[in-house]
Amino acid sequence: MTCPHKHLPIVTLEERAMPTSAWACEPSEEHGHVGGPPWPRNPNRFWRSLEELGADPAFEQRLAEEFPRHASVWDGTNSDRRRFLQLMAASMALAGIEGCSSPPPETIMPYVRQPEDITQGLPLYFATAMPRTEGAIGLVATSPMGRPTKLEGNPRHPGSLGATDAQAQAAILTLYDPDRSQTAIRRGVISTWGEVLGAIRDALGQTQRGAGVRVLSGAVTSPTLARQREALFAALPEARWHVYEPAGRDNARQGALDIFGQDVQPLYNFANADIVLALDADVFCDAGAGVRYSRDFMNRRGAENQGAPNRLYAIESTYTPTGAAADHRLPLAPSQIEKFAQALANLLGVAGVTNATPPSGVNEKWLAALA
Repeated sequence: MTCPHKHLPIVTLEERAMPTSAWACEPSEEHGHVGGPPWPRNPNRFWRSLEELGADPAFEQRLAEEFPRHASVWDGTNSDRRRFLQLMAASMALAGIEGCSSPPPETIMPYVRQPEDITQGLPLYFATAMPRTEGAIGLVATSPMGRPTKLEGNPRHPGSLGATDAQAQAAILTLYDPDRSQTAIRRGVISTWGEVLGAIRDALGQTQRGAGVRVLSGAVTSPTLARQREALFAALPEARWHVYEPAGRDNARQGALDIFGQDVQPLYNFANADIVLALDADVFCDAGAGVRYSRDFMNRRGAENQGAPNRLYAIESTYTPTGAAADHRLPLAPSQIEKFAQALANLLGVAGVTNATPPSGVNEKWLAALA
């Protein structure tokens, strides 16, 4: 067959799979190859390499051994579609047989001392909480035979109301992470907990009132850890506790100090909000109350809601889950978001607004709908 565009002959798969030794070759003075390498009768053939053109015996041997188990299928004698499907079906059947082997025999022994509250075959459920950088989420852990395997939201916890997020669902995997630290390491050398605690006691005994003692941790939102920190300061009043988060709320804390004079954290009530405006804020993925915010917001849109549904307007510089759930989304640069907020504050009658010009390219209907 030929190509309709360039009018070049195209060899079929069976022709290309034929070894070069099977071609009828004759020396030809016309091509100037008398005594040279063999040439096929049909000069309009394609070759995959110079070795195939030159009929190199080593190359033909490698070509024949490429599929040694099923080489007869591709030699041109029986390469129809039916035979191919038969071989594929047989391969899949043999692969399934490998997976049907019986498990290795094991001896099942009963408990010598039955653990309290454990019934074989029935899991236990524990109420717990997962600390976050700005709060915590209430969870219920499922533990069959002493091995936690599932985390779900605690319906009695106000921070979750029975729901969870992706981070809480994935947190159970950290218990079985092969890279999880299994031992205590001191200065790069594996040590025991007794040796580590002994070294800490010796170091603390050489200090006066904890001078020079430094503790580095993440954000502390756990009441238990907060009490332990206060106990440490009571015993070592000159010790210092440093908190660091790679993506913390430093800017929000500084803004609260500038406006209210103290570090406060806003809490939103989406259950009573008819119109929600998110200014470059991913409130539904908030580290502290994002699960609760999502539940309250969506409850206003369910079939059980008797009132009017709420509306969500998102103005953001990058795409977020909150923007994906918004009824109306407006992408703006961070510098333009500030101008939009000032223009909206002017329409709402907020005192002290100096620049009330909306950013260029923004439809005034946005300001009218929010005002």
